[in-house]
Amino acid sequence: MKRKFCLLFFAFFICVNSQAQKPEQLLNNWSEKSPIEKVYLQFDRDNYISGETAWFKAYLYSDYQPDTISTSLYAELADVTGKVLSRAIVPILMGTASGQFELPNSLSTGSYLIRAYSPTMLNNNPDFIYKRSIFIYGKKNKIVEVPEEKITRLEFFPEGGNFVNGFSNTIAFKATNENGLPATLKGNILNEKNEVLTTFSSYHDGMGLFELTPVTNQKYYAVVDGDLSSKKYYLPEQTDKGIALTVIPHPQGNFFELKQQKDDPALLVAYMIGQMQHHIVFKQEFKTSKEEIQGVINTQKLHSGILQITFFNKDDQPLAERLCFVNNKEYIQQGQLITDTINFNERGRNRFSIQLKDTVQGSFSVSITDYDYSLKPVREENIFSSLLLTSDLKGYIHNPAFYFSSDNDSVKIALDLVMMTNGWRRFKWAELSQKTILSNNDKDDAFITLRGKVTLRDRNKPFAENPLLLILITEDSTRSMQMISTGNEGNFRLDSMLFFGKSRIFFSDIRGKKSKYINVTMSGDSLARSFILPAPEWQLTNLMNSLKSGSQSRIAFDYDSLQEAKGLMLEGVTIKARKKNPIEALEEKYTSGFFSGDARKTFDLINTNEGDYFINIWDFLRAKGFSPDSRNMPSLSSMGNFSTDYFLDEIPADVEIIGFLRMSEIAMIKIFSTFPGSWGNGPGGAIAVYTKKGQDLMNSLISTGEVVSYNGYTIIKEFYAPDYSVVKPTKTQTDNRVTLDWRPNILVNNVNPKIPLTFYNNDRTKNFKIVVEGMTLDGKMLMIEKTIIRKGF
Repeated sequence: MKRKFCLLFFAFFICVNSQAQKPEQLLNNWSEKSPIEKVYLQFDRDNYISGETAWFKAYLYSDYQPDTISTSLYAELADVTGKVLSRAIVPILMGTASGQFELPNSLSTGSYLIRAYSPTMLNNNPDFIYKRSIFIYGKKNKIVEVPEEKITRLEFFPEGGNFVNGFSNTIAFKATNENGLPATLKGNILNEKNEVLTTFSSYHDGMGLFELTPVTNQKYYAVVDGDLSSKKYYLPEQTDKGIALTVIPHPQGNFFELKQQKDDPALLVAYMIGQMQHHIVFKQEFKTSKEEIQGVINTQKLHSGILQITFFNKDDQPLAERLCFVNNKEYIQQGQLITDTINFNERGRNRFSIQLKDTVQGSFSVSITDYDYSLKPVREENIFSSLLLTSDLKGYIHNPAFYFSSDNDSVKIALDLVMMTNGWRRFKWAELSQKTILSNNDKDDAFITLRGKVTLRDRNKPFAENPLLLILITEDSTRSMQMISTGNEGNFRLDSMLFFGKSRIFFSDIRGKKSKYINVTMSGDSLARSFILPAPEWQLTNLMNSLKSGSQSRIAFDYDSLQEAKGLMLEGVTIKARKKNPIEALEEKYTSGFFSGDARKTFDLINTNEGDYFINIWDFLRAKGFSPDSRNMPSLSSMGNFSTDYFLDEIPADVEIIGFLRMSEIAMIKIFSTFPGSWGNGPGGAIAVYTKKGQDLMNSLISTGEVVSYNGYTIIKEFYAPDYSVVKPTKTQTDNRVTLDWRPNILVNNVNPKIPLTFYNNDRTKNFKIVVEGMTLDGKMLMIEKTIIRKGF
């Protein structure tokens, strides 16, 4: 009871203390504990056929710099319900990562969700993790004729958050159709007397705004032109108390005007705060109680991105909020694509280069594809729009790349409408104290972390404070060893490990005659973790209806051709073969070249237990009648016996090194009287020793120690692009690659660097699409997107 009282008192003390803190202090505390992290994925293209590989490069961003907080990235392919169909877990190095999805052959035609995150990103609102859709052409869906109901959703957003009676209010609106896509419309705003007060019409992508001065005890609604049902879309309930806010662009940043009632001190603005990425960028106090307050917010020296402006009263309660977008272009890494040789011929050689300005240190990626297979003429999302805009907005933003396409006033006005009409809060000011106190942060595990406990086999006693040998054997049989020590309870921890694929870890006591048989219990898996993520709030629309002209038929033709090729079957062939004996099977697995075939004697230590009773290989050979240091057969040479050559896994080795091997490590020994792979045909003979590998090694380890299976990072494959200057052209197989080249890891560290690009065309492409993106170590971003058509550049 006493303990419970102490905990309650402690929580009460913290709450009282947090309430005494100013909003900016609470935000700083939260920011230090959970900094904002963002991720953007560049794919080699925007659509695929089921069974193909989707390649991606990830760029992580935090506090306007490459993100070095996290070390593991989770990228997932999901269906419309959020069910994960494929998952890639890749390491993050210097704020970047790369990998691929193997798209299942079973996928049906449609749009799919891509999402990416690190565990520490989930400390903030998981609604803000990276999300996008890709189109996959696969099995044809069964067509079910369902009458499509035309639905229009019309939402209203009073500027600043308040719809205040007696003041002129700016009301933004957003219209979407049944698929969640923008709906262009116009209509009238009426009161309860059915009097038309004003009109409204979409300005861009279903968004627009209008002015309205409401009065007490009245309701207001909108009617859309052409809607035969005359459906009423009601505006939000207005209030008699509050402040009305207006913010418009200004040459120095933003001009603001607020209107407030002077008769209620609780509703008088005392100060305003501007925050970006959870950092306070300005604070301004107001020493007046005037009904109208005006001013200019200078944003010329701020970083680019979303600026949140909040107005507070003297009791630190928020009264109104507004988002503005700052675009000072300091984030842009200048660069251009330079053409050298353009060759649209079949398998023609092309040369380009990327010219960057200034001193550049960073990582970049390049995708070159067949433009005629692109879903859209220009990508709707890029590194600019993702890291600076959509990563801080909740919900679906249509064609966000448009807002970075030019500096026209029309684009700026459209972007300001996005600021007014999208759910964007990563936090609420009133919840900051609780976030700071109660948050259970997910820490980064520093790549792969192995944790566990070692006990003596068949006993529950900890294997405490002892050295332990750890041998990591990866999927390709690569081995690495490391010595670790257990704690006083037999626990161990090893972090910052980096390995890929299905691996096995062998733990062993190596104290010689004092060695004990052990058991190892792992404490969870630091990589293969499940996270509860919200379902996407925006609908994955069927993009087939919006494909560029001709793209749909090309994709469908390619898919059908692949299916037809897969369906070709050879006539039945009967193959007769003699089953290999154990030594022949062992030879096939382990030997090559001169080491293959006949030897004077071959010892099989995999399928027999002949070596179990010997300390080392030399004791074993002597017991079998072979001397390790002579020719092992009479010599007619007047020079006496020749020395024997020694090989370990078919590599020349010293006799001392071979002598250190344990018999449990050896798979096979071959004794040669003469050996053509040695000098002079090996008159002294040769002894070839083979150590166990693969499953043979694992089987032996299981008997002497403890083996644990562990899945490392997703194996990162290398993209293959043929080099037709080396590969002899052949027409036996048509080259129909859609992605002509994909280079995810171009590292640059130079002054005004020039990056050369050489690639070969396939057998059909007539138009190239080249996308170059990347990030420098100081947080600047490169984005080049060019289409090169046959008629010209």
